[in-house]
Amino acid sequence: LGTAHATRLAMLRLEFEGGRLLQHVGKPSFHLVLEYSETTGVARTLARGGAKYHQMLVAAFAEHLLGVPVAPQRIRPPTLDLSVLRLGFDVPEAIADGFSALQVKCLALLSPNGRLKLECTATALSEQHCVSELLREQFPAEDPLTRGWLVTAARIHLYYPPEPGKVRSKVVTVAVTYRGRLNLHKYDAALQAQLEGYLVSLGILQPGQRL
Repeated sequence: LGTAHATRLAMLRLEFEGGRLLQHVGKPSFHLVLEYSETTGVARTLARGGAKYHQMLVAAFAEHLLGVPVAPQRIRPPTLDLSVLRLGFDVPEAIADGFSALQVKCLALLSPNGRLKLECTATALSEQHCVSELLREQFPAEDPLTRGWLVTAARIHLYYPPEPGKVRSKVVTVAVTYRGRLNLHKYDAALQAQLEGYLVSLGILQPGQRL
């Protein structure tokens, strides 16, 4: 957390003092605050005066942090490594928390040369088998998961046991991309922390990381 003051050029100002109108030279000062997280790389700013002061503060901080002038919008956040999902979603603590089945429902893949995208989704007939298992079954010699394809996104289903008298299970869905987009904000704080813990145990997130 850092604070700074930006001072503009001196200007003539008119102010009332009692019943008299006085003029004096003043230099307007703006209080700026920046909060930066080393874990996530996210910077938040608080500044009066409009967007230009936010941009000025972020640009100055980026130059201080990196040692060279740089446009903040060109700095990309770190990507997430989703390669562990090639082996499914193996999180024993999720079963201990009451889920009855864990499934990598969908994977988005990018070819090594970047010219082809492939999205595979397990259908209802998969009986909750992970899409990675189905790919190995269907393409034993040409499985893209073993041929250098990048996992760019995944959708994971966590199934609760069916409630008494019902057949269908309640499903909790986790959607994540290697660009760091997550859907965990849609859940309450307790469940969100629980799901984040699963991603940490797999190495997809770092402890304390927020996206």
